Amino acid sequence: MTQAFATLPPVIDQTIQRVPLTPWSAAAFLCVAAASVYLAYRRSPWIVFVLALAIPFAAYRDIAQTTLTAPKVVTLGTALGLLLSGINPWPRSPGARRVMIAGAVLLAAIALSSLSASDRWEVAREFFKQAEYLVLLWCAVASIESIPNAPRALVSGVAVATAIVALSALSQAFFGGAPSAVLVHGYAMPRVAGTLEGPNQLAGYLEAALPILWVAPLLGVGFASLRAADIGAAATALILSQSRAGIFMVGIVYAMLARATRAAARSSLIAMACGATLGIAVLVFWFVRVHAGWADVERFFLLDVSEQPGGVGTRAQLWPAAIALFQRHPVTGVGAGNFSALLPSVGVQGVATQASSLWLQTLAEQGLVGFAALLLFCFVALRETWRLRTLSPLALAASLATVSLLCHQLVDDLFFFPKVAGLFWLLLGAGVAASYEGAGTGAASAES
Repeated sequence: MTQAFATLPPVIDQTIQRVPLTPWSAAAFLCVAAASVYLAYRRSPWIVFVLALAIPFAAYRDIAQTTLTAPKVVTLGTALGLLLSGINPWPRSPGARRVMIAGAVLLAAIALSSLSASDRWEVAREFFKQAEYLVLLWCAVASIESIPNAPRALVSGVAVATAIVALSALSQAFFGGAPSAVLVHGYAMPRVAGTLEGPNQLAGYLEAALPILWVAPLLGVGFASLRAADIGAAATALILSQSRAGIFMVGIVYAMLARATRAAARSSLIAMACGATLGIAVLVFWFVRVHAGWADVERFFLLDVSEQPGGVGTRAQLWPAAIALFQRHPVTGVGAGNFSALLPSVGVQGVATQASSLWLQTLAEQGLVGFAALLLFCFVALRETWRLRTLSPLALAASLATVSLLCHQLVDDLFFFPKVAGLFWLLLGAGVAASYEGAGTGAASAES
């Protein structure tokens, strides 16, 4: 939708267009893959930096029935390089092994969902997507265990990526180009997304990125002024995403950070407060410009507000549809990746999206088997990261991100999007490996 009034930054519909893989783009991907293999083979901390940096910048190229992206190429190149370097493929960290086993259970549940699937190709796509996340998790574990200064490299990569993402989002707020909006009296109030697919996805990415920036001083990462600016920009972007669940959960886990380590919370407090204040000031300005009343402000805090959902539907449509699909095949579900195509069969027309809830999406597509596998994974991930939080700053960050994202996904399915899920799995792997006594000097520094 294009903003029809000049009072607010214009909002622009973003349509999905296939971009074929050309010889030039293929050559670029090959160069990225070769560089990733080389850096990983040399066990350079730069490979961890590149892994973190690549996640929110996909550079999608279509090939056959799938897409080739920069994060996929970097992940596979990293895994190959690490294996060629002679690394032990089985993690030495007990927590990492348990998380990998729980992740493999998720993979098995996806495979079992093919039993009742109408489109097994979609199940295969979801299977390979989850396999990619497990490879990324393994790369993070292997890097932390074997590459000196890997934790600092991870933080630096996330910091640079977050700065680009946040500045991109702020440019949408001040100059236009946001992909969606909240409608108030016919005016489109932008919901920024940066380089992510949508505003809720931006919030999810920041829910994983901000805890990493919060604990950076505990890892001996310098550049305090740049870190503060990064946190402030991210906090402003989070507010302007207008993701109510994302904003709420970041507030909750920041309070958890303050209870776990007051030093890290204090070092981020001013930046978080200034960034949030700027974001709120912009929202207030927008509300005033569109002559909003208290009823409009109240709707801002609801899960379904006055906006144009287009082809993504609303939760009032999607959640009952998920329950109806679950009832068809309650044990193994209707098949991973099949939710969108089956929506017309339960009365939801003209909508092609996920269920706006990780939990309901899993229940519908993978049934009770997949739901149990998800519960097991959540338990293992939370237990292992929380158990290690006092030994490793990255474990603390992973624990906070896990709590935030799993709770947020009661009302959104953020793991449907690789840019959010990728950073989560990378952080989770780093968190459960960082306290291993036999790790590289970077991990040792994190413990001291």
